[in-house]
Amino acid sequence: MIGIEIDPQRLLLEGMESGEFPDLKPLALAREYALEHAQGNAGENEIVRWWHSPGGFYYEFKQFPTAFYGFLGLVQGEYLSPGQAQELVWEGLAKADKDQADLTLFYTANLMQSDQDFYMAYTLGHTRIQRGEARYALPLFMRLQGPRSLMVLLRSHEEYLLFKLPKGQPVLSGLLA
Repeated sequence: MIGIEIDPQRLLLEGMESGEFPDLKPLALAREYALEHAQGNAGENEIVRWWHSPGGFYYEFKQFPTAFYGFLGLVQGEYLSPGQAQELVWEGLAKADKDQADLTLFYTANLMQSDQDFYMAYTLGHTRIQRGEARYALPLFMRLQGPRSLMVLLRSHEEYLLFKLPKGQPVLSGLLA
């Protein structure tokens, strides 16, 4: 069974490049629905908060709650050791370097105040864009988007929680509020 995903990241990246951030109000109803399905277990760190249940996963950035992701479908998280989390970060950096995946890493609570706070590698149209400084340090947040799946790594204190999500059916424009 394929899940449903509510993912405005592409709109946010396009807005970051153009300087005109999109109006995400039309996604409000879908966002609330995804959050409702993810209620169960919750966690947070300095920059992001998340919820997950067997039927859904949702995260949002504290300083920028319109930067969110919601998945409706079978969800299971996995705790990783620091060594396992480090291997996953290295794998993500290697895939991003080879243009095989879009990668977002936030290392500090400062989000994007300096190049050492974050690293992003993504493709818009036919253009590959890299921002920030790629580091091998363990991040507070990692999002690795491949063609068929999404991996989200979250750090809470010294624990690392990984969610591997299949690429879901996107919310159709007709379903927007």
